[in-house]
Amino acid sequence: MKKRLLLLWAMLVAISSGLFAQGRGMSNPEAVFIEKGTKSAGIQFGWGHWGADGDEGADLIGLITGLEGNVNNFDISASGSWFIRDNTSVGVAIGYTDMRAAVDSVSFLGNNESDRHLFRQALSGSVSLRQYLPLFNGKIIAMFAEGRLSGRTGYIKSYKMADGRKEGTYSDLGRVMLGVYPGISVFATQDISFEVSLPLFELGCNWYDGSGTESGNSITNHGFVRFKPSLMSLKTGIVYHF
Repeated sequence: MKKRLLLLWAMLVAISSGLFAQGRGMSNPEAVFIEKGTKSAGIQFGWGHWGADGDEGADLIGLITGLEGNVNNFDISASGSWFIRDNTSVGVAIGYTDMRAAVDSVSFLGNNESDRHLFRQALSGSVSLRQYLPLFNGKIIAMFAEGRLSGRTGYIKSYKMADGRKEGTYSDLGRVMLGVYPGISVFATQDISFEVSLPLFELGCNWYDGSGTESGNSITNHGFVRFKPSLMSLKTGIVYHF
């Protein structure tokens, strides 16, 4: 798995770098993939599953051992864009995400934990700038890199089953994030294209507010930087151009 992710990461870096080296290979900087003035509307969705079995050595530097559990993530978004010039578009999107995690058992610094659950739902909005690089001087397939500024709001629940009851915490959540998302777009008909993309770089801030809930937690926040693709964040989409 790590080798596949490393290969995928290298491919995404190559795609993004290729946008700054137009005219030096398969592409022609003068080729037009999508003309100025074109509008588009699309739906993007992603689903990811990650599981760990304690017998397979799901450990983290000896601190977390014997991890057994799974994570399921689903997200869907609707987007619209307008091409301000050939191969360059600006866009907006709204989305919904649902993440559910279950830890059957884990040992952290010698302390054992079991039957822990995490549930998160959130709505998001974003604005973006996308640049396409046609391949083979044609209008069928192109690489792209998208810069995106996004925000998210929702809630997160963490609980453990005890004597048939749920005991845990509830917090409102928010996020502001700036990221770069390379991908590939392929036209299936004159007006409909399919695309796939992954995050290459993300920089942002999360905050959690449990002050108004039974958990009584105060507001907390933290920043993050990610420079690593994750199959959990793989997104595919279908787009109509008009």
